[in-house]
Amino acid sequence: MMTPQTSILVVDDEAETRNLLQEIMEKEGYVVQTAQDGKQALDQLEGQVMDLVLSDIQMPIMDGIELLGNIRSRHPDTQVILLTAYGSMTTAVEGIKSGAFDYISKPFVLDEVRLLVKRALDHKKILQENRSLKQQVQATLGIDQLQGKSSEMVAVYKLVARVAPSESTVLIQGESGTGKELIARAIHSNSQRHDGPFVAVDCGTLAETLLESELFGHEKGAFTGAIGNKKGLLEMAHGGTCFLDEIGDITPALQSKLLRVLQEREIRRVGGQDSIGVNVRVVAATNKDLFKLVKSGKFREDLYYRLNVVTIQLPSLRERTDDIPLLVRYFLQKYGVTNTKQVTDISPKAMVLLQQYDWPGNVRELEHTIERAIVLTPHTTIVPEDLPPAIASQAPPLVGKDTGWKTLDQLEREQILKVLEAYKGDEAQAAEILGIHRKTLQRKLKEYGLR
Repeated sequence: MMTPQTSILVVDDEAETRNLLQEIMEKEGYVVQTAQDGKQALDQLEGQVMDLVLSDIQMPIMDGIELLGNIRSRHPDTQVILLTAYGSMTTAVEGIKSGAFDYISKPFVLDEVRLLVKRALDHKKILQENRSLKQQVQATLGIDQLQGKSSEMVAVYKLVARVAPSESTVLIQGESGTGKELIARAIHSNSQRHDGPFVAVDCGTLAETLLESELFGHEKGAFTGAIGNKKGLLEMAHGGTCFLDEIGDITPALQSKLLRVLQEREIRRVGGQDSIGVNVRVVAATNKDLFKLVKSGKFREDLYYRLNVVTIQLPSLRERTDDIPLLVRYFLQKYGVTNTKQVTDISPKAMVLLQQYDWPGNVRELEHTIERAIVLTPHTTIVPEDLPPAIASQAPPLVGKDTGWKTLDQLEREQILKVLEAYKGDEAQAAEILGIHRKTLQRKLKEYGLR
């Protein structure tokens, strides 16, 4: 049973249904209020926030779909379950697309109602936990350091929040440009070692002998040019975290020495005889498939399992296109104000081109693209002509394949773009001009890849 603080609002113009649902929910331990139509429900929601609203669809004054739209805009965390008769099933499905958690067909089965209510409340709890975990990770770094609210990135935030306080070795996998070092810094900053040093090493850019000297240090006279003793980066990271980027590029000899660091917690400088104890947490990253390298004999299996205690897989940007507008706005804020001009916006057409591009360089490429566009544009708004040729020359997904004719969906998409551009992205005004509800416009934006 839930705690008494869990609140539910039942909205139905039939008193018998209201009373029945109120009785059922109160027996489950919920605090229940009722309303006989959508307008009365909105009035009750003015001064309080409900965890869940159970609402009929067919009601006078304000129906359940309109009520749903108001709740989604005013109380986005409140879950909504629609009650529908057989004849309004299509409307119920439309309600799901507009943000309802689910619907129940009348006459309903009591156990089904109980189960669906529990699932909706569990879903609300998960959403709140995800938000809390993301804020937990961002608390030390600051909100600007981590960008992304897609389900893929929320999963990453959850892993970071859980693994950061531990001493476990972490392996971060992902394509180049996905932000592996940023995640490593998030782990360090939210760990017990946050007051210690964070030392980053790019293993893919250094030759074997130089990388060995950089990692382990050397003694005077160990090789030509070694005019004195030098601490290695692992030694310098004592008490903190050492981030080994592109770990898949190190040679078998260095793999063996790194394994010793992880097993024995000690190093031996190049040319030295004595072992030096180090207290360092290793976070490694790679854009390669280490397991395949193990199978092909190019990477030590024992080292792989030492590194792979916890794995964080970063999604590519093309796997989380919903985050592109958020990232673009962030980079506009970061680079938009220069000594000579201020660039503050991006046109809907330019945003569509960014969202349909494949982004082989991921977030890093997007950042450079926005920075370049800000430098080149003579306006305060980035337009398609300001984007690199590879992005700007993409065929917009509006023209028919063979005949040049456009489908109704393509025409609708094009019209929505034109109106949004004319009204500078104002969805409320655009919906009014197009003669549709704002929630319908938002659903179509999502369907057409414009969100």
